[in-house]
Amino acid sequence: MRLIPLPSYNNDMSVFQSGAKLDTRTEAEKLKDFLQKEVVASAAVVNWIEKVQSAWRKFPIFNQNGSGSCVMQTETKELGIMRWLKDNIYVHFSATHGYQQRINKPEAGMGAVDAREIAKKGITLEVLTPSQNLTDQQMDSAIVEEYKRKVGEIFAVSNYLHLAQKDIDAVASTIQATGKGVMLFFYFKIEEWTEHPKVLFPNLDLNASDTLRHAVCAVDYTLVNGKKCLIIEDSWGSSFGLAGQRVIDEDFFKARNWYAGYLVNFVFDGNIIKPKHTFLTDLEFNKPNPANEVKALQDCLKYEKLFPTNTDSTGFFGAITKKAVQDFQVRYNIANALNPSFGRVGPKTRAKLNEIFST
Repeated sequence: MRLIPLPSYNNDMSVFQSGAKLDTRTEAEKLKDFLQKEVVASAAVVNWIEKVQSAWRKFPIFNQNGSGSCVMQTETKELGIMRWLKDNIYVHFSATHGYQQRINKPEAGMGAVDAREIAKKGITLEVLTPSQNLTDQQMDSAIVEEYKRKVGEIFAVSNYLHLAQKDIDAVASTIQATGKGVMLFFYFKIEEWTEHPKVLFPNLDLNASDTLRHAVCAVDYTLVNGKKCLIIEDSWGSSFGLAGQRVIDEDFFKARNWYAGYLVNFVFDGNIIKPKHTFLTDLEFNKPNPANEVKALQDCLKYEKLFPTNTDSTGFFGAITKKAVQDFQVRYNIANALNPSFGRVGPKTRAKLNEIFST
């Protein structure tokens, strides 16, 4: 497999920005992450078949021009795919608008959670605030007028889900079931990042200062010579890789993936039959709870329009369920953020649940 050269503007490796920032949050902060396994009871079995290249899904290829904006370039591609799924029209969103809101500005690059939180506020359109072939300085200095920001609010996404790292089936299943793009982070040496990346440096350290860390969007999946592969699009322009796409096989994925997630709009319509259940057991976040009891809790919270109704009730008490319990406690004046039982289904919360749902 031939090596893909760096763009002409980036022959000096120091110019290439490792745009995917390491996750420096505390473990307590990471526990607040919304996990796919909390709202998807079982991932759809992937129909792994070999697809010819002309059958791979393909979307507009972006060019970050040596800036550190790959994470936001990936995010805006995800947003564009979501609009394409909804309206059958691909909308190009502005990486500049999102990128200049990063918490580590003016340092180059950004983290996945930072980008996701920005998408929840809304990102404006490329036609209003250009983002292609720009440097960090050009992106950071762009003026985004109030009316452009207001346009972005129309396209705000309510939330995002984290997938298990290094699980190629989880990514492919998500693409198959939802049609969405999936944000992936990889790390590598430039010699490895070819049309079909291969691990040439098995001892490469994710945290090393000279390791390249990059965000891409997975848009399809296929078998290649019997091996599971993802089709990804990065933001180096259409002159690199396979016209802007690359084939990530399972070996490289398991070795070098360190983030996976996708955007989602939760729905809280409450248009469900009222469940009936008596709660006899205390339930708590991130503890070994009886799954049937947590599932019943999630069903009741759906009826209360506090747990997303366009998801499964899985029986896993994660951050989404905890947030819904907290909202339930506030609604009925049971507990607040100053109470150590906030988010825990203890005697008082069970009593209120039973008052509503036991009869």
